[in-house]
Amino acid sequence: MATNPINSKKQSIVSQKDLNLLIRIIKTNWWIPLVVLPIFYIIGTFYVYRLTFIYQAQTTILLKSNDQYYQNNVLSDQTFYSYSSYVDNLNEQRVIQSYDLANKVVTKLRDKIQVSYFIVGKVRTTEQFQGTPFKINVESINPAYYEQVFDFRIIDYNNFEITFDQDGIKQTKKGKFGEDLIDSDLRISINRASFFTEISVADFKEIFYQFVVHTPEYLISSIQSNLTIENPEYTNILIIKLNDILPERAILILDTLNSVYSVSKLQTKFELNERTISYIDRQLDEITYSLKSIEDTMQDYKKNNSIIDLEWEKGDFLSKIGTYDNQKSKMQLEIGAMDDLEKYIIEDKDPQFLPPNVFIVERVGFMNKAVTDLYDKQIELNRVYNVAKETNPIIADLKASIKKTKQDLLIYINNTRKATRLQIENINREILTYINEAKLIPGKQRDILTIQRQAAVSEQLYNFLLEKRANTKIAKASIVPDMKIIETPRDIGVISPDKPGIQKSFLSIGLLVSIFIIFLRAFFYSKIKSVEHLRELTELPLIGVLPYVKEENNEGIIVDYSPNSVISEAFRNLRTNLLYANIGVDAKTYLVTSFLPGEGKTFTSTNLATIFAKSGKRTVLIELDLHKPRIFKRFGLPPQTIGLTTCISGLNTYEEIINETPIPNLFCIYSGPVPPNPSEFVLSNKLKELIDRTKQDFDFVIIDTPPAGLLSDSIYLVQQVDATIFVLNTRTSTKRVITFMENVIEANNLKNVLLVLNGISRMGKRYYYQGYGYSYGYGYGYGYGKGYGFKK
Repeated sequence: MATNPINSKKQSIVSQKDLNLLIRIIKTNWWIPLVVLPIFYIIGTFYVYRLTFIYQAQTTILLKSNDQYYQNNVLSDQTFYSYSSYVDNLNEQRVIQSYDLANKVVTKLRDKIQVSYFIVGKVRTTEQFQGTPFKINVESINPAYYEQVFDFRIIDYNNFEITFDQDGIKQTKKGKFGEDLIDSDLRISINRASFFTEISVADFKEIFYQFVVHTPEYLISSIQSNLTIENPEYTNILIIKLNDILPERAILILDTLNSVYSVSKLQTKFELNERTISYIDRQLDEITYSLKSIEDTMQDYKKNNSIIDLEWEKGDFLSKIGTYDNQKSKMQLEIGAMDDLEKYIIEDKDPQFLPPNVFIVERVGFMNKAVTDLYDKQIELNRVYNVAKETNPIIADLKASIKKTKQDLLIYINNTRKATRLQIENINREILTYINEAKLIPGKQRDILTIQRQAAVSEQLYNFLLEKRANTKIAKASIVPDMKIIETPRDIGVISPDKPGIQKSFLSIGLLVSIFIIFLRAFFYSKIKSVEHLRELTELPLIGVLPYVKEENNEGIIVDYSPNSVISEAFRNLRTNLLYANIGVDAKTYLVTSFLPGEGKTFTSTNLATIFAKSGKRTVLIELDLHKPRIFKRFGLPPQTIGLTTCISGLNTYEEIINETPIPNLFCIYSGPVPPNPSEFVLSNKLKELIDRTKQDFDFVIIDTPPAGLLSDSIYLVQQVDATIFVLNTRTSTKRVITFMENVIEANNLKNVLLVLNGISRMGKRYYYQGYGYSYGYGYGYGYGKGYGFKK
């Protein structure tokens, strides 16, 4: 049992058939991308050229810069107009993008951006910002003319002309440069630029200008819609970007926006400064009035309470109380001394030990003298006791004298003590009086201190506000904005359209179109150029391959006058393959047709009939293409007046229409005159009888028919022959032809349909020595399906 080679080894992912298909598609369609891609590149370049370029300008600012301008705040020691370390950048972005700020920019740039200037070219219209030879100043204009296009032409050095639509009617106005153009709907003045001279006027006259007057709302909306702000994370930096058709205008707008924003920041500080000064002035007026009221209150209080100087009164009271306290202390000391002396006298103690405080009572006076005398007498008595006896009269006199002195002292002490105590009581009363007076002083002093404190506070606040008012005045002269321009406005280039991207897109589209065209050509309109391609499309058996023959060699019977040529060898191979085709043992009738005219149907039928005749077989060639007969030309004959049509019409007999040819064993039945209704002749019974008779009289019958793709004649005749040869041409045959054939075969249940591929270029030996009948498997049961095959 034979081994299937497919099962004997692992099947490859990409087969040779797939590679052949890919190579064939590349070889037949390589030129398509080379044509389509440049076309789409040119279209993309032209499209990009027609687009309006959008430029972007950029500026960078720093919020809350460290360029502080004053270091004393009204309310604290912080910076005068201090902000916290965090700046709400989102709020600042909204301020920059606000309508009011954009309005200020538009107002400031009104003369420069209110009018847009255009130059109209053959392909596109371009807007100009600088370089136009004239400048338009709009004094007043009808609101209906805003955003309307005005045509402008320079007539000569002094005159111009503008054209515009008014209620659908073209209006033309002429004016002079440098003079106002006054109309009921507009008032404008147009001035020449510095480079507009009498020499250059000829060039400017050839240019077609346009201009448009914009409303402030349009300009504001345009700025807001094209303005973007970026805030890098964790920074106080704002990157402001503006998109515009004109980079110079974008730079100018951004520069003005920086200026207006900076001024707005300064204006806020100026307003704060003015409000601060106003507030300080109001506070100073209030404090001045308060100080005057306090002074009046102090004066009235002192007057009502008879106060001269509380401090002096307080000192006087304390001094007197202190004096009385001293006197009281001395008197109490004296009473103590007298009590001790009295005790000494009554107890009659040793005279050598008098009380130590006896002598502090009086330095002079009776008591001091009496005590001294008593002391002396006692000393003397003690001395006498040492030298005399008790009975000594001196002792008795001294004792009597001492007794008398003690009595006198006791009486004096008692009287003096009473007097001193009376003095103490008087002093206590005086002290109490002064103490009571002194107790009133703190209340008065407290009231006065309260009034003085109010006055001091008001005075300090007054001085503080005066100082801050002066500081605020000084600060106003040095106010700077708390934003800093890091990068001045600059042009960063074109941001749209993306020219390389668009061109790449067009190239991509061109590539897709190329692939789509290649796909259509490969699978629907691709010409069948090789045997391999034909095998990929159908399982119908291929009976022969014919090489390409030039037009000048395409007339006549080529196998007759060039028997050793490649084409003759191809027809001999075709004859051999037909003889071995598994059609039937007695198969002798072959119908030759094609899908369209010009595919080599007649060429194949005449040469095939000739090659059969040259092999010694009686062969007849029947021309059944009654619509456009051409076989007579192959034999170098004029149009024939006798043929099939005259036979079927009964004008001629069967024998009369059979014509011998210069080629031995080859006979021909021409079509005869072209009838008005060829299809009726094909469908007639006489034609069927004629074909049946030729089968009896000849070895092979070759029938040339009309193209099957245009007429149904050949499809009807297929049922009357043994085999049908369908000629395909590499220049015209596509997959659609194969689909048509398979549909016809399936619809009519046709058998024995064979293919011949005509027009193969560069046909080598492999088509002959390795080809037909054996290598392609036609004679060894190559399975095509539907019962097709070859004899062994």
